[in-house]
Amino acid sequence: MLIAVVGLQFGDEGKGKFVDYLSSNINNIARFNGGANAGHCVQHGNLRGSFSQLPASLNKKNLYICQGALISLPVLIKEIDFIQKENIDSNIFIDPRCHIVLPLHSELNRASEKYKGKQKIGSVGVGVGACVEDKTNRHGIRLIDTLDKEKLRSKLEFLWNIREKQINHVFNAQATLDFEEMLETTHQYGKRIEPYFTFTNEIIGDLLNSGEDVLLETSQATFLDNSFGTYPYTVAYQTLVQTCFAMIGIPAQKMHIVGVMKSYMIRVGNGPFPTELLTEQADYIRERGNEYGTVSKRPRRCGWLDLSLIKHAVKLNGVTELAITNVDVLAGLHEIKVAVAYEIDDKLVCCDDALLQLDRAKPIYKTFKSWSELNSSYTHLTELPIELIDFLAFIQEYAGIPIKYISYGPDRNQTLVMK
Repeated sequence: MLIAVVGLQFGDEGKGKFVDYLSSNINNIARFNGGANAGHCVQHGNLRGSFSQLPASLNKKNLYICQGALISLPVLIKEIDFIQKENIDSNIFIDPRCHIVLPLHSELNRASEKYKGKQKIGSVGVGVGACVEDKTNRHGIRLIDTLDKEKLRSKLEFLWNIREKQINHVFNAQATLDFEEMLETTHQYGKRIEPYFTFTNEIIGDLLNSGEDVLLETSQATFLDNSFGTYPYTVAYQTLVQTCFAMIGIPAQKMHIVGVMKSYMIRVGNGPFPTELLTEQADYIRERGNEYGTVSKRPRRCGWLDLSLIKHAVKLNGVTELAITNVDVLAGLHEIKVAVAYEIDDKLVCCDDALLQLDRAKPIYKTFKSWSELNSSYTHLTELPIELIDFLAFIQEYAGIPIKYISYGPDRNQTLVMK
């Protein structure tokens, strides 16, 4: 069966922790979308890893990168080197049909964002959007193309001529890359990872047909989806979990879906954020929650939990159960607010309407008492402060599905599982 982990907010919800946590009982983990534009941090004891290409696990497992994922070769190799250095003897399978995010894409991405000025999206500048554009326009470079240097040269020359003109003459920037260096480096990286090339759709399909479980790790989150998110302030592809079937190459089937959410909202980059805090409370949350981007290192924007978006994300993805993270971060505040509805021009609006004009949406709040500092370990829900229990009970009732996991610290073991 497929067990999926999906983010219900704007990303950085703590999905990596739950991929790692759930992988203790599942041997197969697959990543099927996104690229190195976002990362998942995992911590167990003194070992901490950040992953944006490999599935996020510190366990020894079978790791699959499916064709829908976008590959930044130096980042991927760095992550492979990390797990080998730490003696995490995972088996790695990479689909050769994955498209490559080139340095050329990164340079184009940065030039485009600079040219847009105040209208920029707030991209981290990795080049994923440009890579998706090339894939859609059918002149992208795939992993399989890296193995034959002359074939790679031909494809890169065609792409280079298009993108260099855009950088220099459309965005009024200056391309600084060396073609021969990019060609040689890309070829050598491809040869390095060639031993991992596998048609992952075949293996995953066979695993599911034989009754084995496969854990799916989604990239980014629901409201960065380029159809159902806060468009145009989204990523360049779809992030809803059901897109996994086309991205892996398997037929649609039943899934068990764990929706991960923080006890507050965060956002990186530009875009509407109705519950954003611009006070000392935001600084308090940011510092206690270490709210700085895994990839970008940028300070994340912080705000109150938006349950209107959470409930909508549950419906969009078909979420089975919730995992809530960072409940320890809100301890010690005077009070905590939760958005439960939106108004536009003094009229209540549904979430679909609000997302079309989220910059105009005014949140309606419910206020809760905060709780005292949490302990380092818990074994039962009743051990938590009563204020936190009330907070969690309201979230569960509002979302309409059970909270299964409560995370109160970064370590894998700082997770309370509801029976």
